[in-house]
Amino acid sequence: MLYKRHEYFRHSFGIPPKATFRIVVGEDMNESNPGDCLLLDISPGGTKIATDFNLPIEKGPVFMRLHFTLFETPIDIEGKIVWKKQSTGGFQYGIDFVENPSISNLIIDELKLRRRSEVVQTDGKKS
Repeated sequence: MLYKRHEYFRHSFGIPPKATFRIVVGEDMNESNPGDCLLLDISPGGTKIATDFNLPIEKGPVFMRLHFTLFETPIDIEGKIVWKKQSTGGFQYGIDFVENPSISNLIIDELKLRRRSEVVQTDGKKS
């Protein structure tokens, strides 16, 4: 039996948070101008985004730097686009994050805070 060592939970958003990305180009790690996207779901190991941009992943590996806030703390993380799908009004991409335990823990902590906040808002006042 094959075992995936890095299988993560995935959190889907009711209202996707806004994010920005920059394509990282070349060995010098030059970055493109920022583009807007939405986070459709996220885990400590990766995310699914939606954007209007048609990125040329067929020509070889495409790396990007994502910037987003899940609850309070801004997060910057690098990743590699691993799949692309055309969707209504744009494109969806699967991003595998570059492993970084401190950022992974920050994503988990921010998701916990976000979820706790959402539960309090839907259930009314809670102590």
